[in-house]
Amino acid sequence: MSILLLFLNFCKFGLLCFGGGYMLIPLLTAEFVGEGKLLTPERFGNLVSVSQLTPGPVGINTATFTGFLECGFFGALAATLGLVFPTLLLAGLAVSFIRKHREDRWMKSILYGARLGAVSLVFYAVLIFAQMSVLKRTFSLKEMPLFSPGGIIIALTAFILIARFKMQTTWVILISGALGALLIPFIG
Repeated sequence: MSILLLFLNFCKFGLLCFGGGYMLIPLLTAEFVGEGKLLTPERFGNLVSVSQLTPGPVGINTATFTGFLECGFFGALAATLGLVFPTLLLAGLAVSFIRKHREDRWMKSILYGARLGAVSLVFYAVLIFAQMSVLKRTFSLKEMPLFSPGGIIIALTAFILIARFKMQTTWVILISGALGALLIPFIG
């Protein structure tokens, strides 16, 4: 893939990526993950995990790493700039427009609908991560998935640490990584 095509792909993602970096996961999966594509599902899962551990927003980190894997330093630069450029342009236009029309009924309806679309993308990202970590094989309506006991323990522990104890996400990710090293080799 050329650097220009990488930039344009990430511009497209930047236009569609409302609500944060996790909205990027389904888009990246469709474009770059699978047989004959840049990333295997396992490598993509590792890439997103590393993106979470490094400072900065997960969307930017994932774009930078993906661009680097595809075209080196200039690919990383093109993917990162491509992801950010539409956001900066549209955000400037949107802020003034929304301020002017924020009390209009149709504007409230548009924003409500956009939030619902964003929720569906986050839910889809959760399903992708579940397939890469909690399920031992991909989900199919014809057969029941086999669950990873270690994956379920880690996911529930992380959820409890965030929901109950309000632990910072960096610590949750580090603890989850340590639990993965201790549990996954032995119980899967």
